[in-house]
Amino acid sequence: MGSYYHCLSLCLLLVLVTTTSIDHAHGATPVPHLKSVRLCNQCSKCDSSKCPPSEAYPHMTAFDNTLIAGALQSDYVDLHDKGVYSVPNIKGGQSTKYNAYFGWKSTSGSASGYHRFSNYMDKCSGGQTYLTVDKHDKVSLRSLKSLESLADADWKSYSPPKKLNHHEFRFWVSRSTGKCLTVFGGKTKKRTVGVADCKFNGSNRGQLFAFRFHYHQAFCCCGVHNE
Repeated sequence: MGSYYHCLSLCLLLVLVTTTSIDHAHGATPVPHLKSVRLCNQCSKCDSSKCPPSEAYPHMTAFDNTLIAGALQSDYVDLHDKGVYSVPNIKGGQSTKYNAYFGWKSTSGSASGYHRFSNYMDKCSGGQTYLTVDKHDKVSLRSLKSLESLADADWKSYSPPKKLNHHEFRFWVSRSTGKCLTVFGGKTKKRTVGVADCKFNGSNRGQLFAFRFHYHQAFCCCGVHNE
């Protein structure tokens, strides 16, 4: 009987070692306990115990795979900052310092073909704000009632040349300025988003954007994230 239990113990040990080795071989790492410390420090408002479907609020993604973020859509952008930026692509659980948050909701007028983008995370900053541009070519989050013209919040998509027409990349052209949404700056982690003359030949890759639906463990309010 003693030899039987000794053999059983060795078998169990072998299974444990083998399983551990396989996990390491496949790069399996434990997911850290997700916390939204910076978000909770700025906004504790939570109107739901469950996040809405991720596909309802996708992330706008630049050609270089960075994310386009407004207030509280990234730990790189504070609550009261009305600017729009290109920030590192952080997914929930990949960092103990930074989190992923819900992105943009698109509404469109079928007749006009123009879209408006509202920021899901601005529930803490006094109301629904939209991606807009002013007469000085400054892109920011503003409420519709604050605009000189509603055209400042209207954006129309155009397809890039065939060689770049993949992964759903598009140009987004402002109705009021006729210019393209553009990522400026060099290699910094946080770059400004504005508008510039459109380069429809694709020579300015900073003007190409796509919406992504595959982000998991994104926070929709303090302490609540999707799966």
